[in-house]
Amino acid sequence: MSHIRTKKLRSGEEVPSELSVSAELNVSRGIVREAYRGLRMAGILDISNGRSPRVGELHEGVLSHLLEHALSTDQATAEQALHLRAAIEVRAAELAAENRLPAHVAALQTEAALMRANVGRQDSFAEADARFHETIGRATGNPLFSLISSALRGALKTTIRVGLRNRIVQSELDQVAVTHQRIADAIGDGDAVQAREYMVIHFREALRSFNRTHRAAVITDRSRSRKAGN
Repeated sequence: MSHIRTKKLRSGEEVPSELSVSAELNVSRGIVREAYRGLRMAGILDISNGRSPRVGELHEGVLSHLLEHALSTDQATAEQALHLRAAIEVRAAELAAENRLPAHVAALQTEAALMRANVGRQDSFAEADARFHETIGRATGNPLFSLISSALRGALKTTIRVGLRNRIVQSELDQVAVTHQRIADAIGDGDAVQAREYMVIHFREALRSFNRTHRAAVITDRSRSRKAGN
């Protein structure tokens, strides 16, 4: 990592091979190989057969795995992750309204239309929802927003789908699609204030649905425990 920073290398540029680093530092190649493997897993290096190792590109995989670990081991709750996602994506909506390109606006309108058309098909609806938010991340012009929000959505995929299933009233599902359409329109109009306001509403609705689902799950678990104890 110090070599990358010292040389001010960019994504895709070559770094020294394991053999040259081993010779330069006078350590075994096995030690260097393990170090490179760790850097590859962290997304810092891109290593593949048949070519020299290179500086890796940003991607959400490592962060997503970290968040999934935190959630699966109860070191963080899904509600806490949702609150973090809300804070990031509310600001992302503002930046997207200020920096969006025509292609971003067109993509948001397409995904919003797909959400409306697939209200009764959960998987298609959820996929369009995910692409909608990924487009907002790209529209900010800041790759870190896209990186973090994508990782958070990946970690929360199960709870998001549960939240959609919990919206058993048709009007609630329709409202999710309507809110996304309003966000898309505000970003397209370059209205950062409205984009922020509708994104706040979106996450308020999402958290309300999640909390309802969570309470139902707790009640179910308690009921099962009581039955098991009888």
